[in-house]
This record gives sequence, C-alpha cells and structure tokens, in this order.
Amino acid sequence: MLSRRNMLCAMSAAAVPSPACALGPRVIVPAYFAPHVRPGLWERVCDARLRCVVLNVASGPGTAPDPVFARARDRIAARRGTVAAYVDVSYGRRDAGLVLADLKRYRRWYGVTDVFFDQVPAGVDGLAYMHRVTGKARDAGAGLVVFNHGTYPDPAYLALADVLVTFEGPVTAYPSAEPPAWTLLSDPGRFCHLVYGCRPEDLEVVTALARRRNTGVLYITDRAGANPYDGLPSYFERLVGG
Repeated sequence: MLSRRNMLCAMSAAAVPSPACALGPRVIVPAYFAPHVRPGLWERVCDARLRCVVLNVASGPGTAPDPVFARARDRIAARRGTVAAYVDVSYGRRDAGLVLADLKRYRRWYGVTDVFFDQVPAGVDGLAYMHRVTGKARDAGAGLVVFNHGTYPDPAYLALADVLVTFEGPVTAYPSAEPPAWTLLSDPGRFCHLVYGCRPEDLEVVTALARRRNTGVLYITDRAGANPYDGLPSYFERLVGG
C-alpha cells in the first residue's frame, strides 16, 4: 500500500485539470443518515447545485412509509433539488421483482422516481438484468438513473444509465484507479467517483485528479469506517462550491 506521502506525490503529479471539467464537479450525496438524527445536515443538502441526494431509508424504502423522510424529500424538492431512490441490486443477484417493488414503494411513499442503483454488476453478463430494471424505472418516470458499479464496467452500461459510479473506495486506493480509454472520450458528467477518508488538506489534489480522469461528478468525504456516508464531510461547502 502506498504511504500517504507517496500517494499525494502520485496524485499531484497527475492532477492537471482537464478543460472538459473546468467548471468544477457536480456532487452526488449518499445521504445514509436519518433526518431526525441529523436534521441540520438534511437542511444543508437542500441545494439545487447538487446532482442528486440519495434517499436511503433502510437499505431501501423500508417496510412502511416514514413521514420524516417524506418531509425531508419535500424540502429538497421545494428548493429544486433532485432526490434519487437507493435500490440495491446485489450485483444482479437480487430478484428483479423485489427491485421493482422497491421502486414502486419509493414512488408511492416518497414521490421519488429517480434512482441510484447500488452494487450494480460490471460485466456483460449483467447487462440484460440492468436493462430490464432500468427500463421499468424509466417507464415509471425516472429522469435520472445512476449505476454504482464501484469500478469501471463494460462500456455498454453507458447506454443504460445517465451516470456511472466507476470508483468507490478509500483515498489510498485512488491513485491506482486508472480509467480505461473509452471513458476519456465521453461526457465527464456521465462518470462519478465516491472517495472516502480524504483529509481536508488533500481535497483539491483529489478533485484535480478526478478532473484529469474525465470525471465530472464526485462525492469526497473525510469520513471513514463501516459507513463513511453517515454524515457530511467537514469541507462540504468547499466540495459543492467546486
């Protein structure tokens, strides 16, 4: 594993901003924390500059509507923000009927049709499954579909989703996450990286490296542990401001 000093040297050497991303990244917020536990943080994500806020009630929509989450969604929508439903597909192993039931609950209980599919397969063998569930989401009104592969997938997935999460992991693994050539020829707004454990003083270096990798959507946090998305990074305003 790279030491932090060597890691930063590697990132700094590569971190020349790309003109395609010169205006700064958009931000997807995996808001995996409850509004009643962290109400102040939910107020901060009521921001139309964000690409979307991922609504995750209980690793999905939960078993019954939760008015606290419904009110949080309404506040974001009132400020012209975008909310996406968290739906786990377990790398294509989860029964598609259960996935579609989750989509239906999010629509009925929270008025959310956009979707953030988590644990999405990356190989060609998962394309048919994702084509089916994404088609149902589109038919039900999804204007934004995000696939979280966590790694670079087969390029055919780009035809199905609006945004592909092509990296998710700790900042120490980020220097070695080199993009394949096909991603450098596409719109940077189609690619997202989720990077955790990034210290405040390293934020600009990591952001610049993402730009060089033609990645126009980001979430970077200094939080870590089992759930690095259980709060917002200490530098949230710097991140959103680009």
